[in-house]
Amino acid sequence: MPPSTTNSSITAIELSKPDIAISYLGRFWLFLIQTTLSIMCCLFLLFHLLSHRTLRHALHNHVIIVLLFMCLIWVMTVAPATMHVYLFNIVWSQTPTFCMIWKFLDSCIYASIAKLVAWASIER
Repeated sequence: MPPSTTNSSITAIELSKPDIAISYLGRFWLFLIQTTLSIMCCLFLLFHLLSHRTLRHALHNHVIIVLLFMCLIWVMTVAPATMHVYLFNIVWSQTPTFCMIWKFLDSCIYASIAKLVAWASIER
């Protein structure tokens, strides 16, 4: 067997190994449980903050409300695509447009959440 064939097959085997010890199915179930709890918690907090007039009009809660909306958007858009990859080992739509939108949403929402948390901690 030529050395290039051996090297390419070794590389293919190394790339197929997961980067952590948890299998993709285990990652999916952990992600599903955490995402479900996150949605319930986020909706409860939004309902609580938006239903009470004094909490809604308090200036220091505005950042928290925006932060909760950003988290809800992330959980409803990016998380299902990630869970699909963990369950089926394939992306929903393997088009460059879908992948670019997915990456854009993930990175923009992540950066926005980090900045909002910093702002909220300084504001309080």
